[in-house]
Amino acid sequence: MTPRPLVLAAHGTADPAGQAVVEQVAARVADVLGVPHQVGYVDVCGPTLAEVLAGPSDAGDDLDPAVVVPYFLATGYHVRHDVPTAVEQVDGVVVTPALGVEDEVVTALVDRVQEAWAESSTSPHEVGVDAVLLTAAGSSVDAAREEVARLADLLGERLGIPSSVAFLSGPGPRPEDELARLRAAGHARIVLATHLLAPGFFADRASVIAAEHGAVATDVVGSHQAIVDLLVRRYRQALP
Repeated sequence: MTPRPLVLAAHGTADPAGQAVVEQVAARVADVLGVPHQVGYVDVCGPTLAEVLAGPSDAGDDLDPAVVVPYFLATGYHVRHDVPTAVEQVDGVVVTPALGVEDEVVTALVDRVQEAWAESSTSPHEVGVDAVLLTAAGSSVDAAREEVARLADLLGERLGIPSSVAFLSGPGPRPEDELARLRAAGHARIVLATHLLAPGFFADRASVIAAEHGAVATDVVGSHQAIVDLLVRRYRQALP
């Protein structure tokens, strides 16, 4: 049997560093699976997901239809609308769920929080984080925001500290307000955990907000090994 190629469906960003992360992650996943791969974007940059699925594969035309793995943390508008729209004109393509609320995502977030705090600590005897604010780009889809809120709860449980959730756009609480609320509740050592996959506009905004409010911002989670492992699992679970 010929291998079914992996197509990583990503949001897209104008930031070259963000595009590099997506391309590198796709290559890492494909290397583990031993399959050809391509990346298709649904916004901001190209090639678009529709173009990738409609055009000839870099590996040739004799491959089975692709397995599309959405490289999205939550099941928002792009996953519910843009990905299905791109796929519906191509026969045989399999689409997996987005990353969602999975243990691998929690693991990646926990590691990023611990890394960020360790890098910011000025003394080896400094007390650890006492609150975490999970901050996402935002979504107009209620269920997607609920996924992020559930992840915030799981992140707090795993770290053993209070947690909260905020969004950089769309409905829901803003990180500035949640940081102020956590401060008022007596928390002095707060980490803003960026619920983002790649560098870009929202990651930069999260870092600025954290610095302005005396918090520590984490790195994005997209290149974390646990995220790569989850993408591999998504592909494998999509096939018989």
